[in-house]
Amino acid sequence: MNFDALKFAAFNAAQTLWHGISYKSIAAAILAILLHKHAVLFIAFSALVFIDCFTRWMSLSYKRLQGMGQTPSVTQIIGGIEAARTEGLISSEVMKHRFVGKVIVYILCVLAAVLVDLAMITLHQPVWAVPLVAGYLVITELLSICENLNDAGIEAVQGLVNIIKKRRG
Repeated sequence: MNFDALKFAAFNAAQTLWHGISYKSIAAAILAILLHKHAVLFIAFSALVFIDCFTRWMSLSYKRLQGMGQTPSVTQIIGGIEAARTEGLISSEVMKHRFVGKVIVYILCVLAAVLVDLAMITLHQPVWAVPLVAGYLVITELLSICENLNDAGIEAVQGLVNIIKKRRG
């Protein structure tokens, strides 16, 4: 490893970050204040969709290993994801579109709910749409994650699936 090149790259990165630090800090603070709730929602939705995709990969890996006559552990299931991907059981292209598509749909749904709540505020009525829509989407993702884990042979989550379905319905 060339430590001089590493030192040079780190120094240049630090200089780039330092350049304009005052206006970058002010802009970051304003954005954090203005978008905090929305940023948290976006990150939460994105994380839930990613976990849903990952647990789906686990389910596909489990089915592959089970088809080979194995009763795999969780670590074997996770370790088998790459082999399932190599065999074409998991498509990165499909999962990428599924991830991006879901996040876009979730943002649109929440945006529509924000507009409904804005109308309710204008009418001096209580807001209800954002909590309802965001809550429904989050619970739906949680249910999907638990169902994927159940499909991956992790039967301990079956009770949770039943509880979520009762609460959601």
